[in-house]
Amino acid sequence: MLSKFFNLLVALMLFATLFVSIDDSNRIWAGKDEANPISVEGIAGGPGISGGIFSDFIFSFELLSLLLIAALIGALFLAKKEA
Repeated sequence: MLSKFFNLLVALMLFATLFVSIDDSNRIWAGKDEANPISVEGIAGGPGISGGIFSDFIFSFELLSLLLIAALIGALFLAKKEA
C-alpha cells in the first residue's frame, strides 16, 4: 500500500512539473510577435547549403541507431528472462 501511495505521489509531482513548465513556456512566448523560422534545409542541408546533419554526421547517426537497436533487443531479452 505504501509503494502505491509513493508511486502516485511521484506521478503527481511529475505531472505538476510538466504542467508548470508548459504554463511558463506559454507565458514566455505569448509576447513574441514572430518566431525564428527553421526550415528542413537549414537542419538537414539543401542544394545551396554544404553539409548538414545527413552528410556530416551520417556515420554517427547510423552507429547510434545500431546502438539503440542493440539496447532495445537487450532490454527485451532481459524482460523476457525475468518473466
